[in-house]
Amino acid sequence: MSHTLGSLGGPGIRTAGGIGGAKPINKDHPLDPQVHKILVHFNDHIRASYVKMSAADSMLTFEPVSYASQVVAGTNHYVKLRVNQEGGRDHAEYIHVKIFDQPWTNTLEFTGFDVGKTLDEQFQYEMPAPPK
Repeated sequence: MSHTLGSLGGPGIRTAGGIGGAKPINKDHPLDPQVHKILVHFNDHIRASYVKMSAADSMLTFEPVSYASQVVAGTNHYVKLRVNQEGGRDHAEYIHVKIFDQPWTNTLEFTGFDVGKTLDEQFQYEMPAPPK
């Protein structure tokens, strides 16, 4: 079942200290509503980062396929997104994004962005910063 950013919601994973196991997003495990809201907030920034790093055009959408969380002095949200380009490519392309959320200080930062990922590739704590 294919999902888009506008149709997702549900519980997430939180593990103190380490990155929780990546949870696939599907009808039995929908995306956490807070993570969905964060992705919508950063959608334009994610798109611009992808265009800069891949020389793609801006006619693309992102489909969340898995996510994990890490509790630190706030929460790091890790999300694997499938890149869907208008006109399509013959192969699937994935990116990882990392977003730091500290609600009690109103901090929400897009802190990591990595292209060229595979469906099976695990999230890494260290991730390149999004391009400026």
